[in-house]
Amino acid sequence: MSTASQLHYLPSTAEIRETFANEITGIGGTVPDVYDDGERLFARAVLPNDAEVRPGDRVRAGVALRVAGPVALIHPYTFRQVCSNGAIVAHALQTRHVARVEDWGWPAPELEAEVALAELRAAVRTSAAAEAFATVADELRSAAEVEADLTIHLMPALAGMPRDTAATVLRRVVPRFEAGGDRSAFGLLNAVTSVARDTRDPETRWRLEELGGTMPARLLPKPKRTAPAAVLVGASAVSAVEPTNVDWGVR
Repeated sequence: MSTASQLHYLPSTAEIRETFANEITGIGGTVPDVYDDGERLFARAVLPNDAEVRPGDRVRAGVALRVAGPVALIHPYTFRQVCSNGAIVAHALQTRHVARVEDWGWPAPELEAEVALAELRAAVRTSAAAEAFATVADELRSAAEVEADLTIHLMPALAGMPRDTAATVLRRVVPRFEAGGDRSAFGLLNAVTSVARDTRDPETRWRLEELGGTMPARLLPKPKRTAPAAVLVGASAVSAVEPTNVDWGVR
């Protein structure tokens, strides 16, 4: 029996990439960001419609695509124009999963692959819907009005990551958040996505953009007392956070 590492799936990443690009182009968007190594595909599309989060600070709508193994994930996506940061909104109702089929050789499951591509086209349209972007834009505006607290807005998400990875993310995010001068949850979100922007590994970048994009959904009132940022960076702070259902494993 073939192992999981030997399995191949259809549609191929090349076919999915082409279908994604054609669908995005058909609704007036572009796909400026693509990584495809034949096994994994990461793509981010930007659409014409935009919204103002704060005066002079606009975000554009978009769609993010990740393909690995038997599943293609399609999410609403936002692109912040002033700093070229992207955020993946994995919690959105318009998120879709499209199953690929195993390719065991001859005869190739061509019909099933065509069905998957049709589902992909529909999923792209769903994630690109105006109502999806309107909801996300409202969440970002709310985040801009809430003072950030690392212990409740960031740490729970990091609890689902390996300890060393979480500590590394904290060491990179906290200085950017402190230096940015924006103490809101929106400012924290942008500190996370700026680290993602500067990350070369496509998987890690995706996870960070996903972390930032889902942060507005975790907004809670700030507690009366907050631990210093220097304490939060320590490994003890990472281990003290209760695990959540955030999955940072490879899907």
